[in-house]
Amino acid sequence: MSMDDPSDSMYAVRRNWPDGSHDYFRLSTTSAEAKGGITRDQRYWRGRGPHAPTSWKVVTTTANGFEIHRGRDRCRHPNCP
Repeated sequence: MSMDDPSDSMYAVRRNWPDGSHDYFRLSTTSAEAKGGITRDQRYWRGRGPHAPTSWKVVTTTANGFEIHRGRDRCRHPNCP
């Protein structure tokens, strides 16, 4: 399958940080499954001051795109979903 093949699409949660960077977590086959990780992650970060994420959203990605992010320390690439 190619990177552009819609059948490769998966979902992950994008967590945005105060410094303008982001990371992904909870790679899932459905949007609902990915979304299920947001509340738990928000509870974890609640009350942790200026170092807590600023927002969370479910994004479409591929397994390859998710793996690329795992190797980065807080991505700032503007073309990421």
